[in-house]
Amino acid sequence: SRMNPMAKCCLLFFLLLAVLLPEARATSCHPDDLLALLDFAGSLNGGGVLLRVTWSGAACCSWEGVGCDAASGRVTALRLPRQGLRGAIPGTSLAGLAQHEELDLSSNNFHNISGLLTVLHGCQNLTTLILTKNFGGEELPGDGIIGGFKSLKVLALGDCALKGRIPEWLSQCKKMEVLDLSRNQFVGTIPSWIGQLHHLCYLDLSNNSLVGEVPKSLTRLKGFATARRPEGMTFTNMPLYVKHNRSTLGRRLNELRNVITGTNNVVRFGRNNVVSGNDNTVIFGDENTVSGNNHAVYGNHNTVSGNNHVVSGSKHVVSGSRHGVTGSSSVVSGFNNGVSGINHVVSGSNNIVSGSSNVVSGMNHIVVGNNKVVSGA
Repeated sequence: SRMNPMAKCCLLFFLLLAVLLPEARATSCHPDDLLALLDFAGSLNGGGVLLRVTWSGAACCSWEGVGCDAASGRVTALRLPRQGLRGAIPGTSLAGLAQHEELDLSSNNFHNISGLLTVLHGCQNLTTLILTKNFGGEELPGDGIIGGFKSLKVLALGDCALKGRIPEWLSQCKKMEVLDLSRNQFVGTIPSWIGQLHHLCYLDLSNNSLVGEVPKSLTRLKGFATARRPEGMTFTNMPLYVKHNRSTLGRRLNELRNVITGTNNVVRFGRNNVVSGNDNTVIFGDENTVSGNNHAVYGNHNTVSGNNHVVSGSKHVVSGSRHGVTGSSSVVSGFNNGVSGINHVVSGSNNIVSGSSNVVSGMNHIVVGNNKVVSGA
């Protein structure tokens, strides 16, 4: 006999889950990390309410924005950009993540950067710290307050309106590869010790209120040049953008095996990325394939095409236009869909989906929860 439509739909659903669910067989969450994450979410306002709802159960390695080491079950990454989170970042809870390597809390509404950095400097494994678009005019803690960050490779504090001078404790971050302090209100001169960060391959100090001359230690740093500004030329309240010159940047990209075509594309950190189109930025991650225009991509193994997407997490396949996608292992097509969670299949337009393992087609749906099949207009 012929299979009825509902049976076909269910069969399709489970076939898709068979493809997408390998990551969902989550490694058990370490109890110390579970308590730390619950403490972190429990003190947040704004989007923290939704976060506390979605972070349920004890399998924290499957939670949105949480990445774990498959062997040990320890949390190694926390990626929660653009979640509408508000308040002081509860740094003491984050310090409980003993194997924490990556923290991305960009584009939220946090405050108290001094308290956060004072706690996090003790996280010996932390390599990536992305806090862009937070803090609203605070001042970076000064020298003598902060130490550590010996493993830090990526620090992004752009567009935070931070005040004061660039602190000398950053000079202790000898492994630094990416340093973004752009679009703040830093004053004074560019410190000469930046030229001693020998692993640096991306530096952005643009749109601050720095004055004086470009330090000779920086201009002598192998492969670096100041954009349209000769050595020794003074500047006042003008943008300063410093990066690899073309020949050195080309060698660096060859080392990382990134392939970049089009205009105004930037890979800030990662390797094996393929980027084409215009005005795309791969902020962090490896093996992303990006085409089209105006994308911002975080995470690993994402395939992105179309226009104006913001994608974070890992292992997404996104096509169409104007999607916002977070979490992991979702397949999204159409346009104007907002998707969070894991293992979704979403097509159509204007859908908002959260939870896990939902199959959604059509338009104008709001789906919350798990294992639902939704279609129609």
